[in-house]
Amino acid sequence: MVILLFVVVRKLQFYNDNFYHIFNRGVRKSDIYINNRDYQRWEQLLYWCNNYDYSYGHYLFRLNQTIKNGSSIEQLNEILSKSKLIHPLVQIHAYVEMPNHFHLLLRQVQDRGIPKFMQKIATAYSMYFNLQKNFTGSVYEGNYKAVTISSEPQLLQVFRYIHLNPSEAGLISKNKLPDYQWSSLPIYISNKNDKIVTTDFFSGKFKDSKSIYNFIISSNDDSEAENISSLMLDIGR
Repeated sequence: MVILLFVVVRKLQFYNDNFYHIFNRGVRKSDIYINNRDYQRWEQLLYWCNNYDYSYGHYLFRLNQTIKNGSSIEQLNEILSKSKLIHPLVQIHAYVEMPNHFHLLLRQVQDRGIPKFMQKIATAYSMYFNLQKNFTGSVYEGNYKAVTISSEPQLLQVFRYIHLNPSEAGLISKNKLPDYQWSSLPIYISNKNDKIVTTDFFSGKFKDSKSIYNFIISSNDDSEAENISSLMLDIGR
């Protein structure tokens, strides 16, 4: 059973090479992903905000205008080349999007990488969401929550916890978790290289993708539950 405990959230100092469990949900627990297009946009932003210092919305607008006008795309490609970050801000090791919240397992690899990444993606998605739904105001319930992961047992259990979210919420049965597309689990199961997720760290801890799946769906024992109890965030579904 996945344990959900309230965590007193303090302002964290983020350190390079450390792992963090990141979470946020919609204001008043409202849905932040309403249709497939919303989920797809969020995942596009996971990649874009981690690798480019340029507005994704502005890029799409200019791309559409370029195609519409039959103009050369070289100028836009030059802008993208100049705005491409030398190194990503973070490594994304796991994620899941649920209707009204998300979870991320991040490793900071650049100074202030996590705060920069989270600010960029929150701003970009909020602008997209409000424009698409004709809403105004906050999309998220305050700032994102973050918890430091301090041991490998905790790290593995948070990896499991994130991927179990859809079945724990009753969105899909546990044996069909690899079919839940708004999660990084299908990436691990398929053994495919992915531009969003850094898979080699966790894949290297298991014999094969079947072993990863078996670990995800296995039950926590009391000692494992104790390891992660302080890392679980209250989602109040």
